[in-house]
Amino acid sequence: MINELKHELERILSCARKILKSSGTATEAGRAALQIERSATKLLGRDAQCICPECGYRFRGNGWDGIDAHWRAKHESVMTYSKAWPLIKAGVYRPSQRSPLDDLFTEE
Repeated sequence: MINELKHELERILSCARKILKSSGTATEAGRAALQIERSATKLLGRDAQCICPECGYRFRGNGWDGIDAHWRAKHESVMTYSKAWPLIKAGVYRPSQRSPLDDLFTEE
């Protein structure tokens, strides 16, 4: 039963990543996909990957390596890197100052 649930979460995670890759985080679909990805990753017990909260770019190196160059090249017009980095690092940066993404699986 547990293996079946894990397999289903993997499938959902894969679909969410496809949507995120094609839409980015600027669209409602992309933001929903990011929310699903974060929640499913947490449920599967994996380390969250470093993803640019503005465009959905997935950093593949060591943690946030390259975020400064990426941000300055792509998003400096949205917010300066010096202001954005502390928010990104804390996990509270939201694109276009939108409301925070909730964990889909938290119990209320």
